[in-house]
Amino acid sequence: MSGIILLVWVLCAVLCFTQAKQKNLNVGLWTFLGLFFGVFAVIGVLLQKERPAA
Repeated sequence: MSGIILLVWVLCAVLCFTQAKQKNLNVGLWTFLGLFFGVFAVIGVLLQKERPAA
């Protein structure tokens, strides 16, 4: 059971990473938030608007 929970947390971090990269957000921050907050960070990154490229 704990392996499934760990897998979900890692998947949340990966999803946050890919969404942050696609939306030109801070990738490191969103990956950390995905690891720390899990599903809540995924919801947060999905609600973010895309930033213009620097």
